[in-house]
Amino acid sequence: MRIVMEWIKITNPIEKNAIKILSECVERNLDWVQSESIKDLTSLSPEEINDAVDFLESLGAIRVERAIGTAPYKFVMIGIEGRGRYLYHEIQERLAEKSKGETDIKTLPDRPLNPVGSPFGFTEHDWETVALQKGDKTTLYVVMGLQFKSDFYDTDILVNTMEEYFQQALDLYNSKHEEKVKLKFDKLEAGYGGHLFNTIAANIIGSDIAIFDTSNNNPNVMIELGVSLTWGIRVLPIREGTNPDTPSDISGQTWIKYEESGRKILDEHFPKKLELMIARAIASK
Repeated sequence: MRIVMEWIKITNPIEKNAIKILSECVERNLDWVQSESIKDLTSLSPEEINDAVDFLESLGAIRVERAIGTAPYKFVMIGIEGRGRYLYHEIQERLAEKSKGETDIKTLPDRPLNPVGSPFGFTEHDWETVALQKGDKTTLYVVMGLQFKSDFYDTDILVNTMEEYFQQALDLYNSKHEEKVKLKFDKLEAGYGGHLFNTIAANIIGSDIAIFDTSNNNPNVMIELGVSLTWGIRVLPIREGTNPDTPSDISGQTWIKYEESGRKILDEHFPKKLELMIARAIASK
């Protein structure tokens, strides 16, 4: 039974296009499909195809082969994963329920309970926490990771000072916008272990901005920074002005240097940069 697109009451065109691509590939029993072939099958534009493919990949429904020189497409071909075929049949069942008069039935599941690349041990509850924070447009979630005792700074002063900078920038943002946003600023917990790391990872992935002090090149902080970069979280790396150089793998990041446990920022444009970072984070929620 082919999916009848007219049944699908979807306002988001990316989701609708994703369903169209998935249904064409599965119903034709295609394991790998070139970008141009997707266009022929669906009559979608390259831009529409790129967005839909990104969405399907985020669901774990397809695997994507990329290469240089594939413009106007962002990929060479896609392969249908087992989860993609599973989602197709889930869609079929939900559409059948719609045809019987059932209401409030979402056509396409949001995402796998544990998407490809999930931190080890992540649970459905962890993803629910992340989803709630990402969907909360009334709150800016900021987390901060740092070594708790350091010769470079006073921990309490540094954390409190960074929170004050964010509150000041958010107050300026709120003064220019009708819908007000509050700040939720948390210091990441210390220590590791399976359950604790999941909590830390959930807090990072669910945040809008993550601050990391790398003055000590602390391994735990570097792991947390890596989690943030992997999941595309906006990162603000900071370090004390006299501290040793950072590892070469992350030296290309944009750094904010400070003195006096953060009370003196060595960048005169920092307030404007922070205001812009906050505005972009809120706009993307």
